[in-house]
Amino acid sequence: MRTGNQIIRVNVSMVSLKWGDVLSMLLPGAVALFAISPYFPLLDERIRKMDQAGTGTALALALLIAAALAGGILEALTRITWEKFWLVRRCPSKDVLPHLRADNIELYERGVQGSYKWVTFYANFAWAMILLLISRLQHVPNRCSFANLIIVLSILVLLFASHVQWTYYVNYQTKVIRPKEHSNAEERSAGGNES
Repeated sequence: MRTGNQIIRVNVSMVSLKWGDVLSMLLPGAVALFAISPYFPLLDERIRKMDQAGTGTALALALLIAAALAGGILEALTRITWEKFWLVRRCPSKDVLPHLRADNIELYERGVQGSYKWVTFYANFAWAMILLLISRLQHVPNRCSFANLIIVLSILVLLFASHVQWTYYVNYQTKVIRPKEHSNAEERSAGGNES
């Protein structure tokens, strides 16, 4: 990216191992795997044998990879449905990429990892809980159980938390990563008030 005479390089890694990425994909992916396991006998057998002594690390690694893939699918669902049709329509995001400078790139990354990844985590976890609820409704005889009620309430809380976190993220973009012209205009108006 070029700003004036200065070239700013932004390094983006597609294989990021930051905590926000792990949190937003791996944990919901593990819940989704558990939720769909009754439909796949081999997966169900492997998950049930995880607590037995002598279970190899290859099985644990395979389940970890499968959980990451399931989490990636949940994240894709979040991007193409929840974010596009709910979050952005209710609280439009600001385009701050043209305003990144050498002094605020780290702030931008902190906003993504500290706020936006929570948006995706809450939504991804809600989708995983929906899968769990569907699985329970088909495999547990008592559909009106207290556990199912807790799952429904958890889904609603997670989606609401995702929405609230999105508003925090948009507010962060607006107030912390703001255009240079905007901050210059504020300085001029503040200077004008003093005189």
